Amino acid sequence: MEAPGIVFIGSGNVACHLARAFKDAGAKIVQVCSRTAANAESLAGSVGAIAITELSEVDTSADFCIICVGDSAVAGVAERLPHMDGIVLHTSGSVPMEVLKAASERVGVLYPLQTFSKGRALDVAKVPFFTEASEAEVLESVDSLASMVSCSVHHADSSTRPLLHVAGVLACNFPNYLLGCAADVLARGGYNLDVLRPLVQETIDKAFTSGADSAQTGPARRGDMHTIAMHASILPPMQAEIYNMLSRAIMQRHNIIVNEQNKL
Repeated sequence: MEAPGIVFIGSGNVACHLARAFKDAGAKIVQVCSRTAANAESLAGSVGAIAITELSEVDTSADFCIICVGDSAVAGVAERLPHMDGIVLHTSGSVPMEVLKAASERVGVLYPLQTFSKGRALDVAKVPFFTEASEAEVLESVDSLASMVSCSVHHADSSTRPLLHVAGVLACNFPNYLLGCAADVLARGGYNLDVLRPLVQETIDKAFTSGADSAQTGPARRGDMHTIAMHASILPPMQAEIYNMLSRAIMQRHNIIVNEQNKL
């Protein structure tokens, strides 16, 4: 496809990574719109775009307008956009595509299944993108756009995309929280989180090569109620509750039979 002109709405983690990836891939980033002028100017300056702070100033002739804002704000942004000649996209895993119809007849989704942080380098080419569009011709354009920056482009409609989103939360956000809990426990003994790096990396490697169920080890997998009780006793109340709940879930998933008197 010819180098497309893209307007980005938002200047957060996702917008920063995608705008720079598309710029590097040859796209023209026309504008960056953000409520905070400094943020708009920072991202726009890095991709050769014009910084704006008002949706009414958006260039309606751009080939694509990509809305990169929080899930709860997507519909409101679409309602306040001027009518766009090009394709309007959002990058959310949980927001229906239809909310964009207020801004254009030609709409779609460009959902990158990845966690983004502004200060952390990321190879966007390895990120899987899931696309959806209002019609076949638009989907072809969205797929072509995604293929500019990613080697892994798939389709997911508004009924299946939330499954990807919740799977991402289970596999990313929750383990990250648990790593924070582990760091708290380690700190009590004078250790840092890095001592767990080999263990965590081996666990992830096994889960992706052998399957998560085959990779599962530990006291709950063995039905070791004595160790489970001991671990829970040294954790703060909320963490102990989570520990016990997850232990019960592991035992149920693996059909571990526990004597009535030894139940958590």
